[in-house]
Amino acid sequence: MSKTYPSIQKLISTRLLDPSERPPIPVIKPHLKQFRILYVTYKLVGLFLGNFFLGMAGDRTLKIREDRSIKCLQQLGMLWIRIFQTFTLRISVLSTDFAQRLLNLKDTGSFFEMDLVKNIIEQDLDCPLEKVFDRFEKTPFSATTVSQLHRARLAKEQVWTAVKVQQPHARKIFDLDLKLFKFIVWGLRLFSIKNNLKWDDLLHELNEIKTRELNYYYEAAALSTMDKNLRGKPVYVPKVFRKYCSQRILVMEFIQGALLSDVMAMKRNDPDRLKFWLKKNNIDLSKVAKNLFHSTLCQVFEDNFFHGDMNASTIILMQNSKIALIECRSAGSLEVESLKKQKIFLKSLAEKEYVIAAEVYFLLASRLPRINLDTVKERLIRVWRIWETRVHIKALPYHQKSFSYMTGQINMIVDDSQFAPVWSFSRFTCAWVHLDTAIGILAPEINYIDQLKKYFYSAEQRESIAKFTRLPFRIASTLSVLHNGPKRTEEYAMFKEALMRRQAQVVQGSASKLNGVVAGVFGMISFGLLMTTLFVALVFSLRRLGIAPESLIGSQLSQLAVLIPQMNIGIWILLFMVLSLFFWFFHKQKKQFSTIEPGQNKYSNSIET
Repeated sequence: MSKTYPSIQKLISTRLLDPSERPPIPVIKPHLKQFRILYVTYKLVGLFLGNFFLGMAGDRTLKIREDRSIKCLQQLGMLWIRIFQTFTLRISVLSTDFAQRLLNLKDTGSFFEMDLVKNIIEQDLDCPLEKVFDRFEKTPFSATTVSQLHRARLAKEQVWTAVKVQQPHARKIFDLDLKLFKFIVWGLRLFSIKNNLKWDDLLHELNEIKTRELNYYYEAAALSTMDKNLRGKPVYVPKVFRKYCSQRILVMEFIQGALLSDVMAMKRNDPDRLKFWLKKNNIDLSKVAKNLFHSTLCQVFEDNFFHGDMNASTIILMQNSKIALIECRSAGSLEVESLKKQKIFLKSLAEKEYVIAAEVYFLLASRLPRINLDTVKERLIRVWRIWETRVHIKALPYHQKSFSYMTGQINMIVDDSQFAPVWSFSRFTCAWVHLDTAIGILAPEINYIDQLKKYFYSAEQRESIAKFTRLPFRIASTLSVLHNGPKRTEEYAMFKEALMRRQAQVVQGSASKLNGVVAGVFGMISFGLLMTTLFVALVFSLRRLGIAPESLIGSQLSQLAVLIPQMNIGIWILLFMVLSLFFWFFHKQKKQFSTIEPGQNKYSNSIET
């Protein structure tokens, strides 16, 4: 019998599917790197042109277009799947069935020969494969365009593990694909297409994806951190054997159970068999959904380290309604200030304080558009009220009251309003959407708002208990704070100043096109005052020199000069001071109303949240 850790051993469920029932690994070979750019260009052009002409036939070809897109992305590989998934998180189609298929899409590929696997392992670990593993299954149980997974047993620990080995040409293919996408972005910028999408930030996020996907030290560290954070909770992650890991190899505990994707398929095709399996393993799908929901919120708001890719192929169901999360490639965290804003935003939705939710949502934007934000706020509040009504209707299909449905409606509004997205939030949004999809499979009757309320209540209870247990340390901390009071006051003042600037930018962002008109009027007045001042100064100089003004400024302006009466030097000085004062006032008003861009100042291109 395979050896594993005691905490997992007692929770291993019986097989849901026999290995013979599982379809073989699809063989979808990525094109050779020599012609990779030409091949990808050909596939993308064919996809868009084909879907364009099929779209002319109307909705009856919708399913064909969706299937073509999924098939093409699987052939192109991981980077293009990630790009399309990232865009899907920011557009209004998020709530559609196609978007859910796309977000759950896992790139699949052909596996490479055992000789290459052995060479990579022996090269990276600097020892023979047989010294590390006494059993190593040659045929992988999973393969993508980037890696493949083998089941193997560690010789020393006598533990069955899942060994992830990187495809030999993965890095080269990724670099070529990224180079092509950068060229596409250059073309979009050249023709000013969707400039509000902040293409530079998207490219930076894709470089981050490259680092996480092609360096398994990141995933090993993420799994270890999540294992530590989730101890004592009904959610498990495989333990990592870090001394056997490298940049191209990841060795982690092999967890046997039923994938959520298999449960989803059996729920559609053979519900009676699934019901028997659930009863035999003491699994309540509604309880699993709640465990997953509360665990995800704990990961985000209490640990600030969350699994960013919880799709149906990375969630394993175990006995007693426990779950395990595997393949933690996209773990992430949020900057502390953004985390607080996200928490206030969700808490406001749970407590139906939609005005506060809208204002916080504006603070989460990287750049505010030059529109009337009050109108946008009204549209957002309308969406949340409709969503709240739908959530409480149990008979309503889940996809019509899901979090993804609500997010899709919000995306439609902010896209119409030309809000600039924060691409660094993609992993956070992806975590929520995958959680929402899992809940729709496990317990579609769940009330999202009620679960949010229960989480925030329990989180406050845990926080209160933690404060009580840490009371002696808090007393010492209080004395330290009193000692450092002046310094803290100064830091707080700096924070308040920054917050006031940000609030000013939000107010500035709500300025409509009327602001531009007002700025133009003030500009014309200030320009007229400047010309008047120069004209009066010229008349003063000519009179002081005894020169007839007509000889220098013409007959028409001379007639105006005659209208200026003779005055002593004191009156002239006072007149210049008054004109200068009025010019300064109107010029200042013009600068105040003519903002460079809502949410920006003249020293930076954007204000990041």
